[in-house]
Amino acid sequence: MKTLTKITLTLWILTAIFPIVYYFGIQFPADAAYNRIFRAHVVMAYDQASFEGIKEQVLILWRNMNETFGTEDLEHIYNTPWYWEQTYDNSLKAQEDYFRKLIDRIDKQIYEANQTLSGNRTILMPYNQWYQQALDSLREEMRREGGLDWAIRGAWYLKHAPLAYWTNLIFIPVETVLILAATALSIRMIS
Repeated sequence: MKTLTKITLTLWILTAIFPIVYYFGIQFPADAAYNRIFRAHVVMAYDQASFEGIKEQVLILWRNMNETFGTEDLEHIYNTPWYWEQTYDNSLKAQEDYFRKLIDRIDKQIYEANQTLSGNRTILMPYNQWYQQALDSLREEMRREGGLDWAIRGAWYLKHAPLAYWTNLIFIPVETVLILAATALSIRMIS
């Protein structure tokens, strides 16, 4: 019975220690690094009050992507390790093409705003209302399909924080097994 008690106690200790080590030793440092390079600019882009501000943040994201991964072979850098999911839409090439199209759309919105302000374009609503609707439409577009960093995120974790990527996949199953085993042994000890 003493051995069973020691095993049960060890399992409960592992159940408590594993998430602490995982989060503070692996996941939080990886998330902090990713957030500094990319995620902060995604959030900043969503929160900008002007097309120029959004454009600046998207350009920073694009530049950081190129500095982090290079500009060559982006069609072979994916946000997933699984070969069956390694398609164009999960590649950094798709992310780059999206940034290019988004910048073109922003430039068009800036041009239309300038044309409206200079009196060369007429709109059927107050300018401020039109501008806010255009910004909201752009923000909605940026949140579609996984957000501004849908391909960068997985690719970055796979290349720069693989332990965080893979541990994240196994954390819940391992923690579940530890909890179930500790609970089963605890119940056995009580009965």
